[in-house]
Amino acid sequence: MLALLFLGGLAGFSSTVASSSSTNSSSPQTSRSNVGLAMTGRWNQGPVFASAVSGNYMYFGSSGTVRVVEVDKDSSGNAVAWQEVASIGTDGVVRDMLIEGGYLYLADGSGWMRVINIEQPDKPKLSGQVELNSEIKAIHYNNGHIYIAAGWAGLHIIDVSDPEAPSLVNSYKSGGYALDVVVVHETAFIAAGQDHGLQIVDLSDLTSPQLIASHEITGSASGVDSDGEHAYVVNMDDEKPGLHIFDVSERENPVRIAIQPLIYGAERVRLEGNMVYVAGVANDAGLIVVDVSNPNSPVKLGSWWDSTCSESVTIDNEIAYLAHGDQGLEILDVRDPNEPEVIKHFSAAGRVRGVDTQGHIAYVANGYRGLKVVDVSNNSSPVDLSELKTYRALDVDVAGPFAHVADDWAGYKLIDVSNPSQPKLVSELDTPGYAEDIFVLRNMVYIADGEGGLRILDLSEPSAPREVASVSVDGGYAYEVVVIGDFAYLAAGKAGLLVINVSNPSRPIVYSKYHIKNNKFEVRGVTVQGPYAFVAAGYTGLTILDASSPAQLRLVGRFETKRRANNVSVVGDKAYVVDSDNIRVLDVSKPHAPREIDDHPMPASAAKVHSNLKGVYVAGMESGLLIFEP
Repeated sequence: MLALLFLGGLAGFSSTVASSSSTNSSSPQTSRSNVGLAMTGRWNQGPVFASAVSGNYMYFGSSGTVRVVEVDKDSSGNAVAWQEVASIGTDGVVRDMLIEGGYLYLADGSGWMRVINIEQPDKPKLSGQVELNSEIKAIHYNNGHIYIAAGWAGLHIIDVSDPEAPSLVNSYKSGGYALDVVVVHETAFIAAGQDHGLQIVDLSDLTSPQLIASHEITGSASGVDSDGEHAYVVNMDDEKPGLHIFDVSERENPVRIAIQPLIYGAERVRLEGNMVYVAGVANDAGLIVVDVSNPNSPVKLGSWWDSTCSESVTIDNEIAYLAHGDQGLEILDVRDPNEPEVIKHFSAAGRVRGVDTQGHIAYVANGYRGLKVVDVSNNSSPVDLSELKTYRALDVDVAGPFAHVADDWAGYKLIDVSNPSQPKLVSELDTPGYAEDIFVLRNMVYIADGEGGLRILDLSEPSAPREVASVSVDGGYAYEVVVIGDFAYLAAGKAGLLVINVSNPSRPIVYSKYHIKNNKFEVRGVTVQGPYAFVAAGYTGLTILDASSPAQLRLVGRFETKRRANNVSVVGDKAYVVDSDNIRVLDVSKPHAPREIDDHPMPASAAKVHSNLKGVYVAGMESGLLIFEP
């Protein structure tokens, strides 16, 4: 059996959720009596996706926590100072939130709509919840009901006339993949994802919603807002990204009247008076302000740009609260819409993508936050030591005094961690693909470089790493690499598992390849123990191969996972498999017949798993670093 610990602890963390009564259903963590894994802690400072403001208090979601901030305002109502005063944990990642009355309504990524009583803001407490068993992307309130955009499940309608006893009224399967929703005058406007554009739904009878009209938008329609006369939709697209403005005065016949072009697109859009505020992504990352006083002729005003994508934006008295993903929460003064200015920042952690350990220190590849160094000598109370920002850290391998980082688009970073409290960048080298994973053996560095295949670097001179060879993955994608002796094992996606002789690293030779003709077979992770290669093979699950003869791999056993197997780590007779948003523990003492002995649902999709004799460390993406103790 494993005991589960979450990394860290935020000052003011409250266990209110765990102790509060549930109005409609038991908590997801306590309803799984068959699992046998105990959650005893949580790291609260993950990515920020949503915020809400009411009176003198601001709330924002930080991974699996709602953080409460008291806002000091001057005599004109302008915010001038902020102080964090409380927090409350949730089971899943906070995806969206809003405030109505004395209650905070929360879209919990674990599949629940939760209601938090904030009548005493510094003492938030869970008062009700509804289990929806679906994805939750966005949340909206109108006339005593909560409306939830729920991905492929469409639209959920919840009666919250009694906030402490919420109940599901209906679920409506809208077209496409519902990413955002706003309701005005008994009409729902839904941003319906890839190639489904704007969906308009009649809600005059909540027991029988009816599609009124739809309007195609290229790419993925991701955010929507409306005043009833016009609908404002943002999309993400390589060809025609923008703010799309529709005349919806005739619900049955929406007419697109204008487009404000963007470079790539945006996640969310919010209308406030005559201004539209856009939370941009990629080349539009940050905040964009558009004047729509004449909806037929929008005028782009100012913008605040940052390299990290934004997730959503909330406006209160000419203050913009920008949920800034990995970076945290940015608070911007937009009184001059031509020059938005950051006046306050609340930090958060990135999406944890990879982890390695050396002694009592954990080195975390923390997305756009870079390399995070954490003391885990006491698993139940880890201590942050330091951080070094990189472009987007996806994996880390520590060898001696150096941390080697696979830094996505930016390639390779070499960081001196001889003093873990003061990491220093030593050198870097760009790679042609996207550096996904890294493995170091002596003075050679092996990088799984996405479409760039396997890249092999010579680190004889740490200040000047140089590439000495590469191996292509035609039709594949290099996700992970591990090197044992003279052989590198490359998880190459749809190209299968490649075994490469690297006895002479400057002249690598592909010895063998394991691939089956199955659309579900996609090698995303690999580890080797003894004569066996354990392969995380996508939707076909875990594949175990006899690799005693690297030139001739032979199938030994399989275990079909419920979802996509992304990564695997093995210690002794146990294999730990990242199965999308679950960690599965398998007994592999008999490789021909692997047997599941335990599992645990994650608050969000996990990326990788690293294990040793002391514990199992899961890179939990938006839910942080999770530590299992055997």
